[in-house]
Amino acid sequence: MSSPTISATATPRNPMQLHGLLPDFLTRDKSSDTDDDGVDDGKSYVPSSAGEAISSEMTELALETTVEEEEEKELTPLEKVKKAGTAGAISYALWELGFWGISIPVCVVGYYEVTGHMPDFSNQEDMQKLGAEAFAFVNFARFAVPLRIGLALSTTPWIDENIVQKLMKKDEGEEGGSEE
Repeated sequence: MSSPTISATATPRNPMQLHGLLPDFLTRDKSSDTDDDGVDDGKSYVPSSAGEAISSEMTELALETTVEEEEEKELTPLEKVKKAGTAGAISYALWELGFWGISIPVCVVGYYEVTGHMPDFSNQEDMQKLGAEAFAFVNFARFAVPLRIGLALSTTPWIDENIVQKLMKKDEGEEGGSEE
């Protein structure tokens, strides 16, 4: 059985070979595609250098994209909650309270179902099992943060309309009534 021989010298690729791999809009020069009569002759222009391959349209598109990205600086999800104001903070707090209020009892029941008894804090083996469960749960809780923020942002308009606006109306009514 003979092994294939590997050549130590790499053969350089001909730029003409790469032309077939690149999309037409990168390699076509619109001014040379048409003859003097303005009819497309079907022949593609092959650039002789990388500078010729990059069209001015692609450069403009890249610059526009960069400008748009800078203008639309993406806010982090928590910054979006802060930007939502009081309603966003209330919504986020309610979702966090609900998450932790439901998940802690679920974890306690899960521990009981797996081990058959409630955790004994004086037993080292139970503490190790509880630590492993807590580690797994905290990783799940971190994984669920975007979900909780998304839920908070989705319920912010409802919280604003049904809680914040009603509380503000009551506060304005009490302030106006005490000044008379």
